[in-house]
Amino acid sequence: MSQEVKHVGFMGLGDIGLPMAKCVVSKGYEVIVCGHKRREPVEEMKRLGANEAKTPRELAQASDVIITMVPDDVATAEILFGPDGALEGAKQGFGILLMNTVSPAFCRKVGEAAKAKKVSVLDAPVVGTRLRAETGELAISVGGENEVLEKYRPVLETMGKIVHCGDLGMGQIVKLVNQIVAMIQTFGTYEAVCWGVKNGASEELLIEHLKNGSGNNWGVQHWDYVRSMWTIPPPPTFYMGAKDLGYALHIGHEIGQPCPLTALCWEIQKAGPPDLSKLQRK
Repeated sequence: MSQEVKHVGFMGLGDIGLPMAKCVVSKGYEVIVCGHKRREPVEEMKRLGANEAKTPRELAQASDVIITMVPDDVATAEILFGPDGALEGAKQGFGILLMNTVSPAFCRKVGEAAKAKKVSVLDAPVVGTRLRAETGELAISVGGENEVLEKYRPVLETMGKIVHCGDLGMGQIVKLVNQIVAMIQTFGTYEAVCWGVKNGASEELLIEHLKNGSGNNWGVQHWDYVRSMWTIPPPPTFYMGAKDLGYALHIGHEIGQPCPLTALCWEIQKAGPPDLSKLQRK
């Protein structure tokens, strides 16, 4: 464990954030958590030895670094800049790891605000399912100064594999590329399998055939997970993709890059999954 970083604060104990926090505490770090929406994950972490802070300010005061895993720019801004926000409690040498998916522009805004307090910031969004979070095998794309990354590398490596992508905000760009590809191929895979089943093909046969053909992709290899996302109503995580694609489309508009397939997937996710087939296993 790093000698410089012993106390790790966590804000955002959701589907991915909770298993991430468990990985950190399992490696011997002193973990402090602050409730965001639900009490259950806070109590679960406390049973594993974590301490609780009542506000983001208290969380920062008790930590060497905090990790954010709340939904978006707005929620993260409330944590960092709001009343009793984390930056109010941050001391010189403190660190902020933006491991949730937020906009690159927001990352840079946090970086500028933190610099005045001699606080370090990395954006380090994660890619992977809850299973990968539980086993500490997430993919982590990091943006920020290399010196800062090396300071917090031991903490980050408890949760997954790191790729340094460049300056602050570039970790989010790399994550959003993954989200664009993942959403387009997942939506296409689901639509195609529904079409095949409606034409009388076996769902299991289609998936096995796709695994050996040019249609193979992540969605095919993790079909049960993909299938679980297309329920009516969908799980809350379904709508998180709409937020991510919204960031990507906003950036695409700013730089003049057309993203028609991304826009289509974004519209679908905003509305919720269409009931394409009421797919039944054969």
